[in-house]
Amino acid sequence: MYKKISNIAERELIEKEVGVRYRFPKLHTPTPVLDGSEECTISIITMDNPHYISYGIWGILPSDYKEEWSDFQKVYNTLHLPKESLNSNGIFQEPYQQRRCIIIVTGFFVYHLYQGSFYPYYVYLKNKKPFYIAGIYNVLDDGFITCSMLMTRATGIVETIQNLNTSMPIIISKNSLNTWLNEETSTEELNHILDNSNTSELCAHPIAKEFFKNEISYDSMLSPVFYKGIPNP
Repeated sequence: MYKKISNIAERELIEKEVGVRYRFPKLHTPTPVLDGSEECTISIITMDNPHYISYGIWGILPSDYKEEWSDFQKVYNTLHLPKESLNSNGIFQEPYQQRRCIIIVTGFFVYHLYQGSFYPYYVYLKNKKPFYIAGIYNVLDDGFITCSMLMTRATGIVETIQNLNTSMPIIISKNSLNTWLNEETSTEELNHILDNSNTSELCAHPIAKEFFKNEISYDSMLSPVFYKGIPNP
């Protein structure tokens, strides 16, 4: 169900928080809703180029894949991958070992089912700054980067809200970014990051159901909407 994320931060704030610059700064536009089902590009930092922020197509493809991105996603949705697949699935083992990335966001969306209807929530940091999701990536023959976010079991506020889904993105603390992107990091250190998603500073609120029609505005996304009978954390 994790098909939409948000990055509403201005370029200057992202660069200040991460400590590196965009390679192509004019391409960044703050976007309330990035819809992965429509082949979108997202801000990432890769192991290959950790000294600047790149762009990746959300939804990893095999490096030698020749067909359309959308055709692959119809067969195998790779917007997000459970952390268990990194060692059990051959096509993800090599990217995990050699091509890890972080995905820069300001929030993501979760859902609560109540009396036959879905209610969307916006999840973000209490300080409303950018944060970082663990990911892996491949580089295609034409140079395009494709990437996926990694998932773990939901905890904290996300677990409280969701009642159909038990997973959530793996959030990496700022102090662990270099470790995650370092090619010399041990398996034990990587497993520690995967098993200790940094969720303590997350908060959430329900948002207007226009979200499902991709009609929600920046202002309405930031404004809580209170519905009777659903969690209001």
